[in-house]
Amino acid sequence: MVVVDESHNFRNSATNRYRNLLKLVSSGKRNKRVVLLTATPINNSIFDLYHQILLITRGGETYYREWGISNLKTYFKALAKGGVEITELLMQTMVRRSRQDVIRRQQAGEEIRINGKLIHFPKRQLEQFTYNFEDSFAGLYTGIATQIDKLNLPAYNIKAFKKRKDKGEENEVKRNDALVALQKALYFKRFESSLLAFKNSIRNQRDFQTNFYEILTQQGKLLDSKNFRKLVLAAEDEEEGNSVNAIIASLNEVDSKDYDLNQLKQQIEADLRILNNIIITLEKIESSATANTDYDRKLAAFKELLKTQLQGKKILVFSYFKDTAEYLYKQLITDTAWLSQMTVNTQAPVIELLTGATPGKQREEKVKRFAPKANVQTDSDEELTLLQQNPIDILVCTDVLSEGQNLQDAGVLVNYDLHWNPVRMIQRAGRIDRLGTDYDELFIYNCFPEQGLDDLLGLVRRLQERIATIDREVGLDGSVLGETISGKSLDELYKLKMADTDAEKQAILEELEQASDLVSLDEMRLPLLEFLQQASKELIDDIPFGIHSTWNKPIPHPNVPDGGIFFAFRVQDKHFWHFYPRIDNAISLDPNRLISDKRTIFNWLKCQSSDFPKPDELPPVQFDNRIFSVLERAIGNLFNSFQQQQTAKGIKPQMPKLLQSIHHVLTQPDLFQSEPIDEEAKERVLKVITTVNSRSYERDIKAVWENFKQHKNVSLLISELDEYFVDTDQYEELADDQDIRPIEVIQQKDIKLICYEWFKPDTSE
Repeated sequence: MVVVDESHNFRNSATNRYRNLLKLVSSGKRNKRVVLLTATPINNSIFDLYHQILLITRGGETYYREWGISNLKTYFKALAKGGVEITELLMQTMVRRSRQDVIRRQQAGEEIRINGKLIHFPKRQLEQFTYNFEDSFAGLYTGIATQIDKLNLPAYNIKAFKKRKDKGEENEVKRNDALVALQKALYFKRFESSLLAFKNSIRNQRDFQTNFYEILTQQGKLLDSKNFRKLVLAAEDEEEGNSVNAIIASLNEVDSKDYDLNQLKQQIEADLRILNNIIITLEKIESSATANTDYDRKLAAFKELLKTQLQGKKILVFSYFKDTAEYLYKQLITDTAWLSQMTVNTQAPVIELLTGATPGKQREEKVKRFAPKANVQTDSDEELTLLQQNPIDILVCTDVLSEGQNLQDAGVLVNYDLHWNPVRMIQRAGRIDRLGTDYDELFIYNCFPEQGLDDLLGLVRRLQERIATIDREVGLDGSVLGETISGKSLDELYKLKMADTDAEKQAILEELEQASDLVSLDEMRLPLLEFLQQASKELIDDIPFGIHSTWNKPIPHPNVPDGGIFFAFRVQDKHFWHFYPRIDNAISLDPNRLISDKRTIFNWLKCQSSDFPKPDELPPVQFDNRIFSVLERAIGNLFNSFQQQQTAKGIKPQMPKLLQSIHHVLTQPDLFQSEPIDEEAKERVLKVITTVNSRSYERDIKAVWENFKQHKNVSLLISELDEYFVDTDQYEELADDQDIRPIEVIQQKDIKLICYEWFKPDTSE
């Protein structure tokens, strides 16, 4: 058995580490056991989870066809766009318990212990602090945000100025337009983060466009697509100035007749005016500061929070951007007056900085000094004492510490800038909200501008809608776009800002935590376990198949305003939940209207016994004999889906182009050479490339194929492939495939109705 901690394996699915692990699970005998452990199955996007599940399927995309997922990659693309639900897939792939699952079980009376110690989670308290530039600099927030929105960033989309474009170039223009929108959204993020971070970005962009404009006008050089992406990354990083200049210097000369250079120059000139105006505004703000007064109102509000409410506490401070974290750290440690006010028992707080630039050894040392109890072995009393004598009270960091760290010595977390995906706020909170904390209550502070947030979020929403439109039209590369800001995230940010009562704050935290946890399957299982504990086995065994009920209850779903009917079916060892909506006063049995996500249906079904009178007091409901025609067609729909799946199982997926080329060579060797070949070895090789999933070994096979294209020797190609398949146990994989059970043929009589429930509109009012 192999146990692998996969918490950080999937930041880039093309890493050697991932490929090696895929080889491990894909080659040799099928009876190997691999345990994958992760606290964060999703780091950057839902496709992190996709690559983890490919380890379970041994690289196969069609593994879950019998569960209605014909192709995993297609399914995850739909999932990323909100087109499908993930419940069923998680039920088949994951064993997990979330923080909320543990809390619910404890509330139900279950004791949960680790190493004999009764565990508990503290209460999370959501707080905020605000700042206001508008008092002294009226219209600053909205004014600068509007100027950012007006930027053209033409150097990022040179093909847009080409006079004649083919279809491929038109699509490239649209994709680059999405990247321009993404760059503007980044500026909005940095503007909200800190004036320094924003000023750095604007200054870098101005310098880049100035250099680009000078070379364009003086040398007639333009940015080619080959260097485009490198430039996008380099232009934003203040440490990459030389790289930007090197890229610009390497640009190809272009024929000016092919481009509308006048329009290009006009847009660059317009951008330079905007960028210079923004820098002048920021410099005016900085220079207008009076003696002993912070011009940075956000920084001043943060210092006031620490001084008046958090003095003497151990505090973890997060910023998304490295330059904001560095600026914040510098401002805190150099403000002697503020440090004096923060002094407790003659001891000023010890403040440290930790970012991605912090060397590994220093990072480990700082983490231990900040959270010694959580990071020192229980038997290392001497080390613990030394660390406690040299503590860190306030640790300013970037998201390099947002995952996989034990920092529960702290009871306060401050998000200095907005996290544009609030679910990530929950991941940050998980650094201090961990088993073993000594706190009964933890505080999470978020920073918001008092004015201007609505306008800022509105502009960001428009940019994201533009990106989404382009994605629908031409498709965008998720690896280039990174994490976009969803409309849901913007709504969550606004709710975080407006939450006033403790109940509202707790509701937001629970909602975000559920989103962070993907789907809480235990939430669905726990009510059943409680019922099983309360009821006798005989009572449960006596429940007949086909039991039914009627509930006059509106369903909070826009597609089912008039209710519908729920069916639970069992087919051999599989269970299916189907809900058909009522449309125009009739149950629609159109398969396209079918809702089958178990968690969605569960949320409609779940109730408390206190919601109803006692069984003896429940009034009888007249039997609705329309069930017979509805049930017959519902069973027919389910049976048809089985027939389609069984047909699909018999169709082998198309081989990748590389294997198609090898197959062509091996089946028609006379086209390449006339020498005798090892027919037995050839048949073995053909069996592998036409049978075994190639995802895990295709990269290695490509090297063999490239050699063949040089020497054109079929015998050598067969020999190299045969040797490789022996070394990687692919022939053992073939032998195991013979033991795989044949396709099960489902007949209509195999479909059993477990229960059903009518949902009818409440007509009592």
